[in-house]
Amino acid sequence: MFRSVCIALALMVLTVAGAAAQPQMFWYSDPVGPDDTVIVTGAQLDAVTATSISRVPDGATGQAAAPRSVELIQKDAQSLKFVVPKEFAPGIYRFTLTYPQGEISGRLNRPTVYWMQASLGDAVSPGGTVRVFGRNIVRRPDQAKLVLVPERAGQPVTLRPGGGNLWNGSFRLPDTVAPGDYRVRLSNGDGIDDDFVDVERIHVVPAATETPAIFNVREYGALGDGVINATRAIKAAISAAQQSGGVVYLPRGRYLITGPLMIPSHVTLRGERTDLVNLVWQDVEDPPEALISGTSHFAIEDLTIYTSRHGHVVVGGFLNGVPIPGASEIALRRVRIRASAFRGHMSPEQTFQRMQKIDRQFGQSLDTIRLTGDKLAVTDCDVVGSGRALYLLKASNTVISGNVLNNGRFGWNSFTGSNRFIFENNTVTAADLQGTGGSINTLAPDVTGSENVFFANNVFKAIYGWDREAVSSDGGGGFYFGPALSVAPDRLSLTGPANERVIATTWSGAVVMVADGRGAGQFARVARFDPAAADKPMSIALDRKLAVELDATSIVTVVQMHQNYLVVDNTFEDVGVAAQFYGTGLNHVLAGNVATRTGGFFDRALIYHHFQPSWQVQILNNRITEGNAYQAGPDRTIASGEALIAVQAVRPPNMLKQPPLVRAVIVRGNRMENDSHIEITGVTPVYPGVRDVVVENNVIGASRVGLVIDRGVLLATERRNTVNLIDR
Repeated sequence: MFRSVCIALALMVLTVAGAAAQPQMFWYSDPVGPDDTVIVTGAQLDAVTATSISRVPDGATGQAAAPRSVELIQKDAQSLKFVVPKEFAPGIYRFTLTYPQGEISGRLNRPTVYWMQASLGDAVSPGGTVRVFGRNIVRRPDQAKLVLVPERAGQPVTLRPGGGNLWNGSFRLPDTVAPGDYRVRLSNGDGIDDDFVDVERIHVVPAATETPAIFNVREYGALGDGVINATRAIKAAISAAQQSGGVVYLPRGRYLITGPLMIPSHVTLRGERTDLVNLVWQDVEDPPEALISGTSHFAIEDLTIYTSRHGHVVVGGFLNGVPIPGASEIALRRVRIRASAFRGHMSPEQTFQRMQKIDRQFGQSLDTIRLTGDKLAVTDCDVVGSGRALYLLKASNTVISGNVLNNGRFGWNSFTGSNRFIFENNTVTAADLQGTGGSINTLAPDVTGSENVFFANNVFKAIYGWDREAVSSDGGGGFYFGPALSVAPDRLSLTGPANERVIATTWSGAVVMVADGRGAGQFARVARFDPAAADKPMSIALDRKLAVELDATSIVTVVQMHQNYLVVDNTFEDVGVAAQFYGTGLNHVLAGNVATRTGGFFDRALIYHHFQPSWQVQILNNRITEGNAYQAGPDRTIASGEALIAVQAVRPPNMLKQPPLVRAVIVRGNRMENDSHIEITGVTPVYPGVRDVVVENNVIGASRVGLVIDRGVLLATERRNTVNLIDR
């Protein structure tokens, strides 16, 4: 019965396919400029016979130029490439692909919006800021604009960027804008009115005007002399504030505390100033699970925390270690933390015993700051802790900005299941030689995705522990890899077995990537999963229709989503891998970063407990100033070696007979000053691991390796690179 159903489904899909065979575009690469190569991915692209391109005029009355024919290069059914004419001025380009029955077209360098994030997450008040992230967001700051169109009566509001670049733009609302619902449209400054794109809708809410009640801890008996225990007085002030909300205020002083503090909802614990107020916890043999905790809607501001024997220091959004549904609006602002479980004259034996005790209670998850929920903020804090400096679980609409984050023993920064997440202007280092960097990951049972992440203008330095990775993505498993058939444009039948190693407990929200066969290069989300029954295989409903339906040749992977990571303009010094996309990835960008004495920048698709592809990644305009790396390579297998910009398909020797793991990658404009090189490896030409790569306009100086593109790479374009090889 099962075999009969599969054959019938395959015949039905093949009939549909035969009636609808025409070129389709799934994705094309930008930003691009004159003399840059464009990758177009899709289906039936081998039917394209010609390509033309023109520059779109700027302004409402600009004169359009006549389209210019350009050569098609490396064309097959799934992709093609062409080069923007070098005589063109920068701007928006319209290209047209012609085939016997018609033509299809697209526009390069229009805004591709990944997400929008406002001062209040999904809302903003007059005077607040709206930020937009993606590709080609602000190309001409003097002309770019964000237009808020009222859903009801009223005049549109036009905003000019207060700052921004290709990857993000910041727009401040005037104080006079009327509350209400608005449609948001964006122009990056190039092109004409048609090149505005719809962003999202935004809700403008009135600014808060209430003055919170103040509960001064001195009025409840706290002396702040650092000698008399202030715990009871501070708890009394907190209890009083709990009734109506408000600020528990600590004037200048040192406040001795024993035991944990619980901050109720709508209460802020605020000191007079960070350097004037110390909360000091006494050493106890068995410290509490957390020193300061709260469930939702609370803040800690303008104070310093000192502790030695400790568990987690600040916890928000958890109850007994379990995330609280609906936790929101938790903030730490201008908080200094000094938390060392190894402070004092400890012998090696005492240190080891302390480490064993911490390990029994927390494992490698002793957190200085531990938060979960929506609208989280950690800003302008200075953190030193005994383990992980910062752990965020399912953080959405979150801003981590202006902090100094020191990871302790076995510590790292873990961002698990994020969405709409800004991490900028931070300094990340290790306070212990066994401390390491950070991971944007999906390593939790109730997480099926991580997306819309902006890492910008951070400094990562002096990281020597573990793998030494400063920024890495990670997702250690998947749901399914095997044949799939379309039973409807938005529904697939999965005719193979599910993966035995599945980290997440639900399929909903995972990504379906068509890895091979008909429809390869498409992706969608799982909206619903239906397990196998006696008379039918597993099936999944998708969140949208596929442009090309799947047939008996199609192979899909279903994995936790990693999408829309922008890692731009960061500085890395004395770390392992500076930044890498490890495993599943979609629409990521590594741009404008500077690395000194690091392992380099990596895009690594791999079979990591599951088939984890990396598609549509761009590595642009990064700089490696000194490539001599200490413990080089992503796996620390080289004592000292050259740094790399690497695109790799990593497969065990017994699993080479698989579809390409890497698809559509741009490596352009990178500058490598010494002892570093570029490496694109797909391993075997029989079963290429990488397809459709452009390597162009890179400068490799004083390298023993230069530029390597192995025979396991299908359809590689290499042009305009400068390579300075030196003797080994």
